[in-house]
Amino acid sequence: MRTVKIGLALGSGAARGWSHIGVINALQHAGINIDIVAGCSIGSLVGAAYSCGRLPMLEKWVRSFRYWDVLRLMDLSWRRGGLLRGERVFNQYRLLLPFDDFNHCEKRFGAVATNLSTGRELWFTEGDLHHAIRASCSMPGLMSPVAHNGYWLVDGAVVNPVPVSLTRAMGADVVIAVDLQHDAHLMQQDLLSVNLTNSEIENGSSETLRWHERLRERLSRTTPKRPVTPTAMEIMSTSIQVLENRLKRNRMAGDPPDILLQPVCPQISTLDFHRADAAIAAGQLAVEKKMDELLPLVRALA
Repeated sequence: MRTVKIGLALGSGAARGWSHIGVINALQHAGINIDIVAGCSIGSLVGAAYSCGRLPMLEKWVRSFRYWDVLRLMDLSWRRGGLLRGERVFNQYRLLLPFDDFNHCEKRFGAVATNLSTGRELWFTEGDLHHAIRASCSMPGLMSPVAHNGYWLVDGAVVNPVPVSLTRAMGADVVIAVDLQHDAHLMQQDLLSVNLTNSEIENGSSETLRWHERLRERLSRTTPKRPVTPTAMEIMSTSIQVLENRLKRNRMAGDPPDILLQPVCPQISTLDFHRADAAIAAGQLAVEKKMDELLPLVRALA
């Protein structure tokens, strides 16, 4: 019986979070069996489905998304707390994951949220599974916060964007972390000034490269124009991502994962949930790029 426990820390990243599906599929294909899963924000949503054996159903669902499907799931709210209530998407998710308690997880699972009153992170490892996921996914300003024991909870990314610490606390001896925000500076309006290096071109996914090629071709045919002012949503989401990125680097410097996977998909913005195919492909490619580090792990634990 294998005694070394492998943990998977799934980071925040909004629509880029579908990359986690590609990462998990590629790890399974490589023969790497995960024992413990910790998720933050979209990472908790994907991680819970994986831990409960429902990842194939989630993948089928998100691959079916089209632009208008995503819009229909966005229930705008004029109440205080957030632009979206989040009820539509989480009601649909509940149909895919019809389990209410952490006890139904086949793998040990944890989710991280942020307590707005104390500013501290809150770890969920037992109790109401869907309550924990909903709290962990509550991006400030975008989605309404969640009431919990007299406090308000928001997205765990505010304090712990890549929950390596939670993964270790749940008993993982080896931690594989998935960081989706490493290239946050390339998002939104900054996309127009992207210049990839040769190494980035060699390591990028085919869809990402085609996207950059089309962008360069278009820019080469046009004269410089006055920059377009970003929307309030773009400013809010990108600012949060930049702050999360700085926090994440500080936290991982003190508690680094054993293996760090970084899917490359700068063409996917915060609410591009209809671009699951590209995100999943980026996750698979991120694993392939790190096989030289992962294969020794497989042999050591065989």
